[in-house]
Amino acid sequence: MITTVGDLDRQLRRREADERLARTPAKYLVMSGKGGVGKTTVCVNLALAKAAAGARVGILDVDFHGPDVAGALFLSARVEADDRDRPIPVRAAENLHVLTVQHLLSDPDEAVMWRGPRKTRAVEQFVTNAAWPELDCFLVDSPPGTGDEALSAFKHVPGLQALLVTSGHSLSLADAAKAASFLKSAAAPLAGVVESMSSLVCPRCGGESPLCPEGAVEEFAAKRGVPLLARLPWDLEAQRLSESLKKPILEAAPESLLARRFRELAGRL
Repeated sequence: MITTVGDLDRQLRRREADERLARTPAKYLVMSGKGGVGKTTVCVNLALAKAAAGARVGILDVDFHGPDVAGALFLSARVEADDRDRPIPVRAAENLHVLTVQHLLSDPDEAVMWRGPRKTRAVEQFVTNAAWPELDCFLVDSPPGTGDEALSAFKHVPGLQALLVTSGHSLSLADAAKAASFLKSAAAPLAGVVESMSSLVCPRCGGESPLCPEGAVEEFAAKRGVPLLARLPWDLEAQRLSESLKKPILEAAPESLLARRFRELAGRL
């Protein structure tokens, strides 16, 4: 079989990626069984918390049909290429680098209409063909569910573990159970569960009121032998500040209960 220059280049980039990822101690796929539970918010603020603590962090957004990482970071930029024609992840903050299909689109409202094989190739290229710097933590933000993107991420990122985000609502937990089953079938490790919207923070007194049956997510995690890593409240004031200041919650409301919980989550990982 004749080996072309292109084949050799792809093999070299794959080897370089594998060696870089082997030096990255923390690698997590942030996933959920259903949409709307705050998965991307968790991914972005977890990344910011770890970066603020001094870790070198990368976020790869593989939610091609609904990419929200750039929006959650209020980050608008175009991806540039290095001298080897590799896309350079955008620097979103000190120690934080982001690669998302959002930054490759000429129109932010453009729909990405890709079938499975195209998405699978894109995940591989974003992992192996991008000019990622040396990282301490690599986070992959995946679309809801158990499709091609998650499977491809586990294939191309050795040592990747899952963080499963769910609320305590029965429908959310039912879909989270399917995600946990997917991980078991794929022989992919589940590092732990994050409960989102666990309570409502009163904007006046700062007290918490449960939004779902207490203990349901903790029981879900215990049944699967993994820890409940965080209980994240729905903090209306922090969300309001985030939207008005055009900054992520960790930066817009650093003293809020929600921001403190994100920092605690970062410390546990």
